[in-house]
Amino acid sequence: MSTLLSTQLTNDAASPPVRGDFNKNGSALRYKLGTWTITAAQVTSEEALTAGNMTVQMVKVPKGTIINPVLSYLEWEDLGTTVTFDVGDGDNQDRYCSGIVGGTASTGGVTTFEEAGGAGVFIAERVYTAEDTIDLVNTATIDTLVADQVLKMHVFYTVNG
Repeated sequence: MSTLLSTQLTNDAASPPVRGDFNKNGSALRYKLGTWTITAAQVTSEEALTAGNMTVQMVKVPKGTIINPVLSYLEWEDLGTTVTFDVGDGDNQDRYCSGIVGGTASTGGVTTFEEAGGAGVFIAERVYTAEDTIDLVNTATIDTLVADQVLKMHVFYTVNG
Protein backbone atom coordinates (compact mmCIF):
# COMPACT_ATOMS: atom_id res chain seq x y z
CA MET A 1 0.00 0.00 0.00
CA SER A 2 1.32 3.45 -0.81
CA THR A 3 0.61 6.74 0.91
CA LEU A 4 0.69 9.87 -1.19
CA LEU A 5 0.93 13.40 0.17
CA SER A 6 -0.94 16.48 -0.95
CA THR A 7 0.99 19.64 -1.79
CA GLN A 8 -0.01 21.10 1.57
CA LEU A 9 1.45 18.16 3.54
CA THR A 10 4.61 18.11 1.42
CA ASN A 11 5.12 21.84 2.00
CA ASP A 12 4.53 21.50 5.76
CA ALA A 13 7.08 18.66 5.98
CA ALA A 14 9.82 20.68 4.24
CA SER A 15 12.55 22.28 6.34
CA PRO A 16 11.85 25.14 6.65
CA PRO A 17 8.12 24.69 5.90
CA VAL A 18 6.86 26.21 2.66
CA ARG A 19 3.79 28.27 3.42
CA GLY A 20 2.71 28.96 -0.16
CA ASP A 21 -0.56 30.80 -0.70
CA PHE A 22 -1.43 32.46 2.60
CA ASN A 23 -5.18 32.28 1.93
CA LYS A 24 -5.10 28.50 1.61
CA ASN A 25 -2.73 27.89 4.50
CA GLY A 26 -4.03 29.84 7.45
CA SER A 27 -5.60 33.17 6.44
CA ALA A 28 -8.35 34.31 8.78
CA LEU A 29 -11.83 33.39 7.61
CA ARG A 30 -14.07 36.46 7.62
CA TYR A 31 -17.85 36.76 7.60
CA LYS A 32 -20.39 39.36 6.51
CA LEU A 33 -24.16 39.22 6.78
CA GLY A 34 -26.31 41.15 4.32
CA THR A 35 -30.02 41.45 5.16
CA TRP A 36 -32.75 42.75 2.87
CA THR A 37 -36.20 43.36 4.36
CA ILE A 38 -38.76 44.29 1.72
CA THR A 39 -40.43 47.60 2.60
CA ALA A 40 -43.91 48.77 1.60
CA ALA A 41 -42.28 51.45 -0.57
CA GLN A 42 -40.26 48.79 -2.41
CA VAL A 43 -43.42 46.78 -3.04
CA THR A 44 -44.83 49.84 -4.83
CA SER A 45 -41.66 50.78 -6.72
CA GLU A 46 -40.28 47.35 -7.66
CA GLU A 47 -43.35 45.35 -8.68
CA ALA A 48 -43.66 44.81 -12.44
CA LEU A 49 -39.97 45.49 -13.03
CA THR A 50 -38.67 43.46 -15.93
CA ALA A 51 -35.65 41.17 -15.77
CA GLY A 52 -32.40 42.87 -14.82
CA ASN A 53 -34.00 46.09 -13.61
CA MET A 54 -33.78 45.50 -9.85
CA THR A 55 -30.42 45.09 -8.14
CA VAL A 56 -30.06 44.70 -4.38
CA GLN A 57 -26.47 45.26 -3.24
CA MET A 58 -26.13 42.90 -0.26
CA VAL A 59 -22.49 42.71 0.89
CA LYS A 60 -19.41 44.84 0.16
CA VAL A 61 -16.15 42.91 -0.29
CA PRO A 62 -12.67 44.49 -0.27
CA LYS A 63 -9.93 44.18 -2.87
CA GLY A 64 -8.23 40.77 -2.58
CA THR A 65 -11.36 38.93 -1.42
CA ILE A 66 -11.73 35.22 -2.18
CA ILE A 67 -15.30 34.03 -1.50
CA ASN A 68 -15.71 30.56 0.03
CA PRO A 69 -18.69 29.17 -1.96
CA VAL A 70 -19.00 26.06 0.22
CA LEU A 71 -19.72 28.07 3.37
CA SER A 72 -21.53 31.08 1.85
CA TYR A 73 -25.29 30.79 1.56
CA LEU A 74 -28.67 32.53 1.19
CA GLU A 75 -31.80 32.07 3.25
CA TRP A 76 -35.13 33.70 2.48
CA GLU A 77 -38.81 33.83 3.30
CA ASP A 78 -41.48 33.76 0.58
CA LEU A 79 -40.66 37.05 -1.17
CA GLY A 80 -43.75 37.19 -3.40
CA THR A 81 -44.92 35.94 -6.79
CA THR A 82 -42.44 35.37 -9.62
CA VAL A 83 -39.45 36.63 -7.68
CA THR A 84 -36.53 34.95 -9.44
CA PHE A 85 -32.98 36.20 -9.00
CA ASP A 86 -29.28 35.63 -9.62
CA VAL A 87 -26.44 36.24 -7.17
CA GLY A 88 -23.25 37.73 -8.52
CA ASP A 89 -21.12 40.84 -8.63
CA GLY A 90 -20.40 43.82 -10.86
CA ASP A 91 -18.59 41.67 -13.45
CA ASN A 92 -20.84 38.60 -13.52
CA GLN A 93 -24.51 38.79 -12.53
CA ASP A 94 -24.80 35.04 -11.81
CA ARG A 95 -21.28 34.22 -10.62
CA TYR A 96 -22.59 32.43 -7.50
CA CYS A 97 -26.27 31.56 -8.07
CA SER A 98 -28.53 31.50 -11.10
CA GLY A 99 -32.31 31.37 -11.34
CA ILE A 100 -33.09 31.18 -7.62
CA VAL A 101 -36.86 31.10 -7.04
CA GLY A 102 -37.63 33.31 -4.07
CA GLY A 103 -41.38 33.36 -4.35
CA THR A 104 -44.48 31.82 -5.92
CA ALA A 105 -46.15 30.23 -2.91
CA SER A 106 -42.96 28.86 -1.44
CA THR A 107 -42.30 29.01 2.26
CA GLY A 108 -38.74 30.19 1.74
CA GLY A 109 -35.49 28.44 1.12
CA VAL A 110 -31.77 28.02 1.66
CA THR A 111 -29.02 27.52 -0.93
CA THR A 112 -25.25 27.65 -0.79
CA PHE A 113 -23.20 29.47 -3.39
CA GLU A 114 -21.65 26.09 -4.23
CA GLU A 115 -25.01 24.45 -4.98
CA ALA A 116 -25.66 27.08 -7.62
CA GLY A 117 -22.91 25.60 -9.79
CA GLY A 118 -24.59 22.22 -9.72
CA ALA A 119 -23.36 18.89 -8.43
CA GLY A 120 -19.78 18.18 -9.46
CA VAL A 121 -19.38 21.52 -11.25
CA PHE A 122 -16.14 23.35 -10.48
CA ILE A 123 -16.55 27.03 -9.66
CA ALA A 124 -13.36 28.90 -10.51
CA GLU A 125 -11.78 30.76 -7.61
CA ARG A 126 -11.97 34.52 -8.04
CA VAL A 127 -9.67 37.01 -6.37
CA TYR A 128 -11.35 40.43 -6.46
CA THR A 129 -8.92 42.99 -7.91
CA ALA A 130 -11.01 45.90 -6.61
CA GLU A 131 -13.70 46.51 -4.00
CA ASP A 132 -17.08 45.17 -5.18
CA THR A 133 -20.51 44.18 -3.92
CA ILE A 134 -22.27 40.83 -3.98
CA ASP A 135 -25.70 41.51 -5.48
CA LEU A 136 -29.14 40.07 -6.16
CA VAL A 137 -30.50 40.80 -9.64
CA ASN A 138 -34.04 39.89 -10.71
CA THR A 139 -34.18 37.57 -13.72
CA ALA A 140 -37.91 37.65 -14.49
CA THR A 141 -40.67 40.25 -14.33
CA ILE A 142 -41.74 40.57 -10.69
CA ASP A 143 -45.49 40.04 -10.26
CA THR A 144 -45.75 40.83 -6.54
CA LEU A 145 -43.44 41.48 -3.61
CA VAL A 146 -44.50 40.90 0.00
CA ALA A 147 -43.63 43.61 2.53
CA ASP A 148 -41.66 42.65 5.65
CA GLN A 149 -40.24 39.46 4.11
CA VAL A 150 -36.51 38.93 4.66
CA LEU A 151 -33.59 37.58 2.63
CA LYS A 152 -30.22 37.04 4.32
CA MET A 153 -26.89 36.54 2.56
CA HIS A 154 -24.12 34.93 4.62
CA VAL A 155 -20.73 35.46 2.95
CA PHE A 156 -17.57 33.74 4.20
CA TYR A 157 -14.28 34.87 2.65
CA THR A 158 -10.56 35.44 3.06
CA VAL A 159 -8.55 38.45 1.89
CA ASN A 160 -5.42 38.00 -0.19
CA GLY A 161 -2.46 39.91 1.21
